[in-house]
Amino acid sequence: MKKQEEFRVPSLSEVDATYKDLQQRRMILADKKAGLAREQAAIEADIGSRAPLPYSSSVAALLGEDADAETENRPRARLKELKAEIRDIEIAIEVIDRRLAEQKQRANAAVLAACRPEYGRRVRALVDALQAVSTARAAYDQMRNEFEANDIQWTALVPLGLGFLGDARDGHVQRIVREAREAGYVH
Repeated sequence: MKKQEEFRVPSLSEVDATYKDLQQRRMILADKKAGLAREQAAIEADIGSRAPLPYSSSVAALLGEDADAETENRPRARLKELKAEIRDIEIAIEVIDRRLAEQKQRANAAVLAACRPEYGRRVRALVDALQAVSTARAAYDQMRNEFEANDIQWTALVPLGLGFLGDARDGHVQRIVREAREAGYVH
């Protein structure tokens, strides 16, 4: 007998290419932002570790020390570029997050459509099992009632505690069957 492959609920990105693309773009941008933030931290640490000049870079240029001024300004210029790029990435991530939220509804609908047949099969199996339990319990209760009606001490048979099933007259099984029928999963 061939073993049936186990059903697995697909992810949103598995059923919706647009959602998957947006997730991948977001991940790429988040990784890029993290790399830029590391570079920013390294530059800031480097700048912070340097001894401050006793005069401005323009004074250094007048003194003929302009090579040092250029070296001093290069990391600061890169730091400014990094901050601007990180800000742009953050804005792009916000846009992607909004698009993901919008696309998630469509992707969710696609997942539900893909899962509906299997979900219906499982609801039908559950209803069948509950109806079988209900029938078996009714037969058990009938025999128990006959023992009691005939004043038979039947505890030697070890009575089962079926309280976890609820009261046999509560209608829970019938309610579940009705809900499954109204949803179109059983006839």
